[in-house]
Amino acid sequence: MYTEVREVVNFVCRYLYGRIPRRPTGIFASELANALISQFSSSWDINNPDNGQMERVVYMNCVKEGTSRYFDSCAQEAGLRREEVLGHLPINVCVFASPGKVFFRASSDGINVPIWNGDVNADDTYQPVAEYIVRSASGRAESVSNLGAAQKPVVIGMKPLPTNDPAVVEMVNNMYIPLGLEKFDEDYSNLSHMQEKYPYLFAFKPSSAQTYTGLEFAQTRFGSSKSRPDLQTMLNIKQLSSQHATSSTNFSSPMKEQMIYSHY
Repeated sequence: MYTEVREVVNFVCRYLYGRIPRRPTGIFASELANALISQFSSSWDINNPDNGQMERVVYMNCVKEGTSRYFDSCAQEAGLRREEVLGHLPINVCVFASPGKVFFRASSDGINVPIWNGDVNADDTYQPVAEYIVRSASGRAESVSNLGAAQKPVVIGMKPLPTNDPAVVEMVNNMYIPLGLEKFDEDYSNLSHMQEKYPYLFAFKPSSAQTYTGLEFAQTRFGSSKSRPDLQTMLNIKQLSSQHATSSTNFSSPMKEQMIYSHY
């Protein structure tokens, strides 16, 4: 279910990119994802995917149904106004999620437009990257990266290919909400009834976020992810610089004397 919920949330949040700051959008996304886990869990059955499908619908600005109720609380948790979020979402769109498939309809009687199709056991290989990123980044790799010139896509299969190419990293990071999984904690005690079957919760995990232990943080410069310079190395560099300056002075003195004698 985590994979399907990830796709639903990223579909919704695509309408918020560039309109709402990224961090509040990410917090809203993780809250929405956890709300959907709670909503979907009672009817989720990988052996009968269509069972209870109407219980797993996300409504956005629909004429009859309005907007799913949890949008209010999720926006509040992210420090956003409900109107601010809903104002960027499409009108009269319903998103459906079932084991192995996610699709939307642009009206109550519209056709099913696929968002994601996959294995009902896709959670076995869960990753934070949304499926459409795999397709989009692969298709654009050649035009934005030297990896493309080498005939190597930015992403292979379902996993991103590690790259330091700034254009690729910037493109990918701004195209989806990275939703990692974490074990349940006390902050979500209202969802503890699902803990046995669904032991994880979603958390916004931006690529810039880093977690340190006390020992690891002690090795960094305060306020920076860069490592602190090694003291002994700095002393060695200083000593070598002093020796170089001394030898340069000693070398220049005889040269000056020779120039003086030559003048006379």
